[in-house]
Amino acid sequence: MNETLFIAYFVIWFALAIGTFLFFRGRDPAFKHRWYRRVSGFNMAVIGGMIVLLAVPFGPIVVAVSLVATLYFLWVTIFQTRVCLGCGKISQPGNLITPQKFCNKCGTALE
Repeated sequence: MNETLFIAYFVIWFALAIGTFLFFRGRDPAFKHRWYRRVSGFNMAVIGGMIVLLAVPFGPIVVAVSLVATLYFLWVTIFQTRVCLGCGKISQPGNLITPQKFCNKCGTALE
């Protein structure tokens, strides 16, 4: 495995985590609702792309499995995760297939 790529993965992951935290810190729920899908989709695409690149030395089957897993989690991140307009809490799907209907924190219906 390429150690440089492995180190770059963690540096990029850490930069995305800190950047996303600072981007959403102290923002109102409408802002989070408007931007969450775009930012988290970008983050997941970058991290997933790095995982696929890390899987290349292990052969085509590992690359295919990591690509399918990346696309699945990208779909969950973009289309199944909801942001509550009442309190701003991010609600992930309970069973990774069906999105939450109500906020776990305040009980507001989620869009």
